[in-house]
Amino acid sequence: MKRRIAIRNLVLMSAGAAVLDACGSKEALAYKNIPLTGSEQEFLSQLCEFIIPTTPDFIGAKDLHADEFAVMMIDDCESPENQAIFLDGLKKFEEACKAKTGSTFMDGTHEQRATFLSALEAKESDQPENVVRFYKGVKWFTIQSFTSSEQYLTQVRNYSLIPPKFEACVPVQAV
Repeated sequence: MKRRIAIRNLVLMSAGAAVLDACGSKEALAYKNIPLTGSEQEFLSQLCEFIIPTTPDFIGAKDLHADEFAVMMIDDCESPENQAIFLDGLKKFEEACKAKTGSTFMDGTHEQRATFLSALEAKESDQPENVVRFYKGVKWFTIQSFTSSEQYLTQVRNYSLIPPKFEACVPVQAV
């Protein structure tokens, strides 16, 4: 009888350990060249969601995991110099936002975020070059992730994988 109790307790402790491990803080995905913490990953997710927000009619960048796509593309496809610029811009982005709006990007209101990003979009931006390049890179890859998603291609562009039937003999008036 004691063996059954011991086995039951062992199973319960194993299940409890698995559940407790899963309840911890959000861990960032591991990339080869770009070390990110969970908070930095969440920041990128918020930034991408601000660029392409979720609407009642359509999914947004957060649902598409555009932040993961952007970091993966920078990690796999960019040169080490551009990766260093990305990491430096990531570190300085929050400081620049706080200096411009008085609040960090994560804590700021929608208007404060829009004001800061508009300042980054301006041709004569007074923000550090690495912050501007970081934002433009994230924006580029967020839009690329969105426009290459299945939902966008099937619901907005009406993309069909199979071409329609070819009709060779069509009167010119019908065209």
